[in-house]
Amino acid sequence: MPFRGPERRLRARFRVRLPFVLRSDGQQIRGATRNVSLLGISAYGEGPLNQVQAVQCVLELPAGNNPVVANGTVIRCRPLQEAHPDGSYELGVFFKEFQQQGETALSKFLDRVSLDEREAIQEGYRALKQRLADRKRRKRLKERRKQLRRQRRLRKRRILRRKQLAKKRQRKTS
Repeated sequence: MPFRGPERRLRARFRVRLPFVLRSDGQQIRGATRNVSLLGISAYGEGPLNQVQAVQCVLELPAGNNPVVANGTVIRCRPLQEAHPDGSYELGVFFKEFQQQGETALSKFLDRVSLDEREAIQEGYRALKQRLADRKRRKRLKERRKQLRRQRRLRKRRILRRKQLAKKRQRKTS
């Protein structure tokens, strides 16, 4: 396994699919995010942009919250080799500043996503523990049934042997 150094990212990324619009020089590009952090987005978009191009990013948060508006810079724009429903370009946008309460709203949203992920992981562990306990219980039951079958066979053999011995004794005495 290769050595991995310390995490270089300053903010955690969250796999969240959010619709967005990038505006720059009268051009509008729509798409959906692959992952989001407080420092930027990685996304799929419908059109090309120049790298280092200044953009305004409008992220639509779920549950009818106001959209988050951030000014940023395009740091990546690559055409995709395979078609994607959200667009034919992979985009990376680095946020420089948020407008109004955008950073707070995005931060709260990402905290909620983080809690949901943590709860999902804990639920997954609980389900895994339950499956392992069920498997262990089934294995014990299977072993117990096997043991009971073995005991029944032994009893039958003993009974047959006793009957055979009784018959031999009767023959000897008669």
